[in-house]
Amino acid sequence: MPRKSRPVVTHTLAAQHEALWLKLTALHTQIAPIATRKPQTPVCAHTITVAEALLRDALPFVEDNDRLPMAAPDHGGLVTQLGQTLAEMDSWEAANSRWDGPRNAYLWQVRGGDVLPVLRLRPKLMVPAGSAADPAQVAKMLDLRAKLAKRIDQFKNR
Repeated sequence: MPRKSRPVVTHTLAAQHEALWLKLTALHTQIAPIATRKPQTPVCAHTITVAEALLRDALPFVEDNDRLPMAAPDHGGLVTQLGQTLAEMDSWEAANSRWDGPRNAYLWQVRGGDVLPVLRLRPKLMVPAGSAADPAQVAKMLDLRAKLAKRIDQFKNR
């Protein structure tokens, strides 16, 4: 089966991926315990509707050619379907992001070369070694630290 071409990463597509990944993970986490105990239990109509909407929203990120994905009617099938979709979304993320050593974070490979961290991985961005800090900002931070230390001393001496 030929692979469909993947869209170019934009800020909107990256934000959509991260929001959808969280929603799919939440639904998968909700259904997994039931699927473990009773995999053939039918899924309620509301959950099927939500699952189908999420699966449809995931189409830009998966290799499936089905334009109208149907959610599995039982918990075991649905948890498998959601797990496969999450795996394909992780694959899409891995193909469209890169590790940036100086920033110590994964960044989306966004068109135009903008710096956009993969937020769901909770990056703690580091300033690249070559960039100098703003002297005015440094002075302001030192002043704030001195004021804070003075307030702490006042509080201790009460």
